[in-house]
This record gives sequence, C-alpha cells and structure tokens, in this order.
Amino acid sequence: MNFFDEMIAAGRGVLALFMGDQNAAVNFDFSLRGLAGSIIALIIALTLSAYLPVILGSLPAHVRPHDNLIFTSSVYLVQIVAAALVLHRFARLDAFVPYLVADSWVTFFVTVLALIPVFLQLERSMVLMVLAVVIIVVKVNIVRIIVSLSVWKIVAFLAVHLMSGVLAQLLLGSLLGMGPLAS
Repeated sequence: MNFFDEMIAAGRGVLALFMGDQNAAVNFDFSLRGLAGSIIALIIALTLSAYLPVILGSLPAHVRPHDNLIFTSSVYLVQIVAAALVLHRFARLDAFVPYLVADSWVTFFVTVLALIPVFLQLERSMVLMVLAVVIIVVKVNIVRIIVSLSVWKIVAFLAVHLMSGVLAQLLLGSLLGMGPLAS
C-alpha cells in the first residue's frame, strides 16, 4: 500500500470514528509502516498549520515561520508524551501506537479541512466551530474505540490531553514570544 492508498483508508477511518463505528480501526494500519505513514501525514499537517499563516499574511510580524513550526510541533509532542504517560498509568501502553496512528491522521485531515474555507474565501469562524465539534467527537471515539478505555478513563485521558495542550501553549508561547503570556 502506498501513501495515497493509506491516506484514503485513513480518511475512511477518521470518518468511521466520527460516526462512532466500532469497526473504524480496520481502516488504519497499526504496523510500523503505518506508524511511519501517519507520522509523515502529521509532519505535513504541522508544516501546513505553521507556514500557511505566513502565506495568508495572518502571522504576527514578530513571529517567524519556523518559530510557529517549533511551537505547533512542541505542543503536539507534549500532548503525545502526556498520552503515553496516561496510557502507561492505565496499563494500556499497548494501545499507544494505535492511538498515535489514528490521532496523527485525524490531525492531518482536520488541518486539510480547516484550509477549505481559506481557499474558498468563506467565513472561517463557523467552519472552525464545526471542526471543533468534529475534533471532540473523533478524539472521544479514538479513546473509546481504538484504545478501548472505560468511560471514566476516557474523561481522565481527554482532560490530561486538553490540559497538557493548554499548558504547553502557555509555556512554550511565552518562551517563543507567541502565546497569551508573551510580553
């Protein structure tokens, strides 16, 4: 299977996760090759999200594009480490690679979907609100269907995921002069 075929299958998997399909996992390749493909997709998504504001002219003048890439990549890395720690605590570290594969593909497709209103010159706020709901549903279903956690563990996992992302944005943003704590 080449990258394009894997991307199509993963797209079906992300859609199945959104729909809550219990068989969503069959669309993802959880082998090391599949992990590599999902990491490539993640790198594409992070690069797009870091450099597209430059192309659109929406990146603040004091922020350099590579700082934006470092920032978005670092926040994601903090969230991945937090996920590994939580899964280790729940004795489900065996589910880390499947989680990472599914989450990386979700990040890729959400990034691509977020670009549609930009290219079509549509109002972005409504589209971003819809994407936020999609992200929440899919994240819950990744942890519920792919990782197979119980309800309270899903809540704990997602709380740690959210808090690690917020804290990483605040701390890294202040260090790079990009976040709300930056002067």
